[in-house]
Amino acid sequence: MTPAVLANWLQAINEPHVILGYGSLMNADSRNRHSNIPHHGIAVSVLGFERAWVTRSLPEQQTYVGAYQCANARLNAQLVPSHLDPSIQQREQDYRFTPVSTDQLRLPYDDTVNETLMSWLSERQVWICETLQIHPADNDFPVYQSYVDTCLAGCLELGGEAIAREFIQLTACWEHPRINDRASPEYPRAASVSSAAQNIIDGLLHEYGY
Repeated sequence: MTPAVLANWLQAINEPHVILGYGSLMNADSRNRHSNIPHHGIAVSVLGFERAWVTRSLPEQQTYVGAYQCANARLNAQLVPSHLDPSIQQREQDYRFTPVSTDQLRLPYDDTVNETLMSWLSERQVWICETLQIHPADNDFPVYQSYVDTCLAGCLELGGEAIAREFIQLTACWEHPRINDRASPEYPRAASVSSAAQNIIDGLLHEYGY
């Protein structure tokens, strides 16, 4: 990211909050269509939290990734500006909004961009959606492929296979029941994912034994 690109991004922002999107919020199509968030995400790493397949949605009867505090862990995410309006609160109903300090954030850009972003972030409230209860996926609350696709397609959009690999590597509890629902997505905030992206996702998951 260049300083000019960042300046254009910042100019378009009027939201007072920033969510650290680390699951389906990493996908621009999903967050735009289902949560009315039009902005592009910006890559960031979050220290002190681990991501895993442990967030159970009772009304949706499936399991999503969640984040919980873990001193030596980190996860890759995106900076997602938000008003924290009812639609995003409904989307994240199985999580608590936990504040995160800028000391826990690491940006991958050059010094000029990183300093500008950190200064901007210091003037806003930064949140992560921390899972309320840890429940690994099981047959009654499986993981649906449309949700996996939504997360990993968002990674591919942001930074290609390298970001998608990082998502896989930095996520625990992959040994879960997973249902292929691509023909008729069961995840209610599923993104539109191309067959080309699905093929890349399948190849990456196979490579890691998932």
